[in-house]
Amino acid sequence: MRRTITSMLAATAINFGAATMLPANAQAQSMAGIQAQMNAFNARLAANQQRINGMIQQRMNDPQVKAAYNRYVARTRANGQWPVSYQNFTYQYVATNGFSAQGTALYRRNESINQAKIATSAAGLRQAQANRGAAQINMQNHFNANQYQAGLLLRGQSTYYGPNGNPVDLPHTWQINTRHQYQGNTYMVDASGNYYVGTTRGWVPLHQ
Repeated sequence: MRRTITSMLAATAINFGAATMLPANAQAQSMAGIQAQMNAFNARLAANQQRINGMIQQRMNDPQVKAAYNRYVARTRANGQWPVSYQNFTYQYVATNGFSAQGTALYRRNESINQAKIATSAAGLRQAQANRGAAQINMQNHFNANQYQAGLLLRGQSTYYGPNGNPVDLPHTWQINTRHQYQGNTYMVDASGNYYVGTTRGWVPLHQ
């Protein structure tokens, strides 16, 4: 199971780099061609995430994983900290082969590959777009936004916005009817999966 998830993450990073690192003749590429590459990557990313989510749901029923989570929750609360959700814990458990040294090292290596591919691809795209002129500026901004969201998705996060429009990156694996202390703020997920942030004015809804 661990090999499946980590290999899927690594494959996504490799495919992402292959799809977006532009060759020397990038100026000959059309806007439609770049958009098609972006669409293909987004489709692969969504398919991989769906498969990973399915595997995680299966492992959440594993008594061994449940026991490990109970031990983790006990340790975390004893230290005065707030435990992550069971779903998020299960993802980390599977991805690192039960938090083993070898599994954790492999997971971190794949994460590093993802980040390196994203950074390299972003640099190549920015250079190609600079050569093509102002007509591609909007495309660049859109691609960079997709790129950032792709990185978040691989880490189990999404961008949420408050009424003032300010963005905040939060784990989208939080379970319904839960509260979380995260980066100095308190968040709540209601029965419908909607996110809220606690303020002096009460719970303020967030949206994606």
